[in-house]
Amino acid sequence: MLCSEETLQELLDGEDLRPCEFSRLSEAIKEDVAFIVADGELLLQDRRILESGLTATHRLYRGAPIWFAETITKRLRAVTFKEIAPVSLMEVDGSRLRKVIDQSGFLAKEICRYSLARIFGNDSDRRNFVFEDHLFSLKGEVERVYYKEGDCIFDWGDTPKAMYFIVHGVVSLKTLKNKTLAQLRVADSFGEYSLLTKQQRSLRAEAETDCQLLRLGADWVESNLSQELPLVRLCVNQLVTRLSISNQINLIKTNDGVFSEAINLER
Repeated sequence: MLCSEETLQELLDGEDLRPCEFSRLSEAIKEDVAFIVADGELLLQDRRILESGLTATHRLYRGAPIWFAETITKRLRAVTFKEIAPVSLMEVDGSRLRKVIDQSGFLAKEICRYSLARIFGNDSDRRNFVFEDHLFSLKGEVERVYYKEGDCIFDWGDTPKAMYFIVHGVVSLKTLKNKTLAQLRVADSFGEYSLLTKQQRSLRAEAETDCQLLRLGADWVESNLSQELPLVRLCVNQLVTRLSISNQINLIKTNDGVFSEAINLER
């Protein structure tokens, strides 16, 4: 849905993105910038996950985000990177990222805000009454759907056709080993990563209780996001990708690998 290769080309044509080499990362650790992997292969390293002292890792390829979430929220950069194959990067100014998100439409802004809250484990930031009121006002454009306790909303391997917003109830996201990755509640959204990146569902969404949801169909989501600036679309793509990476790293604790390390952009 968010065709990142085309989006990246639009950015190269219309934004001031600075090409740089892998060595720039160590220089920019405290600067207000983020990066996009333009070529090559990196290993993301996170030493905060495993109590054994080992490092949780994840491979990154062309199109992957580096420090987008930290730069937008002005947080410290806790993860490090190792070059596996020769890497070239595109540098993005942090103030520019924050400005375009602040000026974006309600859907793009909410996906970014919600992704950041999930990435940094901030439950208190998830409720957004303005966004809820806007969704509720879209009669005929957003479908209200109902599920009984135990119902499958979508399953592993399904082709994504919508993302969802919880009005009432609790939804569990489950791995291939049927372990609960997350329990989501009122005002949470889910299903956006697979929809926006056009990847098969890697989690099962199950109604933990009787649920009322708003179903945001693929065509409606694409229509809204297609009106955004290329940098906004890239931010949305990069933040949902970062959230997926965070989920994958956290699953290392339980040895419950569920995701595939897909290349985000292909030439």
